[in-house]
Amino acid sequence: MTAVLIVDDEPGMLETLGEILDAAGYVVTAVGDGDTALAEIRTGAYDLVVMDVRMPGRDGVSVLIDSGAPPPPVILMTAFAVEERLREARAARVHAVVRKPFAAAYMLDLVASAVAA
Repeated sequence: MTAVLIVDDEPGMLETLGEILDAAGYVVTAVGDGDTALAEIRTGAYDLVVMDVRMPGRDGVSVLIDSGAPPPPVILMTAFAVEERLREARAARVHAVVRKPFAAAYMLDLVASAVAA
C-alpha cells in the first residue's frame, strides 16, 4: 500500500483530497500544519507528500527544505502566486506544483507519476 501524507490548513481540502486518494487505494494521513507535517515526514513512513504552499506558521516550502535527507516525492499545491517560494521548492526537489483548484483526475495522475518516480 502506498502511504500519502496530505498537508493543508483548509479542512475542506484535507477531507476532499483525502477521499479522492483513499478511493484510489492510497493510505492517507492528513495534517493541518507545517510543524506536524515536518514531524510526520521525518518518520519516513510516507511514499509521497501532497502539501499546500501557504499555511500559517511553517509553510510548505519550509517543510520541504527542513525535512533533511531526501524526503519522499512532494507535490505542492497553491492558490497564490508565490514565485520566489516556488523557485526555492523546485531547487529542493519538488516533484510538481499544482495550482488550486485542480481536477481530481489531474491530481491522481500526478500522484501516480510521483509514486512511480
